[in-house]
Amino acid sequence: MPPLNHLHPAIVHFPIALLATAPLLFVLGGLRPAQRRGIHASALLLLLLGLLGALAALATGEAAENLAHRTPELRAALEQHQVSAQWTVAIFGCLMATWLGYHGLVRFRHWSLSPALARFLFLLWLLVSALGVAALFRTGHQGGHMVHDLHTHGGEAP
Repeated sequence: MPPLNHLHPAIVHFPIALLATAPLLFVLGGLRPAQRRGIHASALLLLLLGLLGALAALATGEAAENLAHRTPELRAALEQHQVSAQWTVAIFGCLMATWLGYHGLVRFRHWSLSPALARFLFLLWLLVSALGVAALFRTGHQGGHMVHDLHTHGGEAP
């Protein structure tokens, strides 16, 4: 098995694709009431897989960071990339928890909201997911900046 630092560039693309697609499916489910349940179940699966992939990307990123050649500019870029990645995981983790929490209350506690309030909360949830996607793209952009502009790769010797 290759060292974790070499896996980071291969792993990061999966959570980017999954986490960017999941909110779009949630929107689609909101627009298609007849298929909402199935579409939202698929979106939730993408969100879960993307979140697990993001956690794996964090772990492999830590390994790659430890081997990267250190310059002051790279240290600053690594710090920004790491903070952005942590924010991204936190945002999508909160989105996952609130989705599961709300639907758990509805299903198992027979809790309900007025349609207007439910719609408002869904739109708020979508707004936060848009912030999550923006954080995701920022994180990816910063990673690309380190690789392509600062010419660092996770397998370099310190």
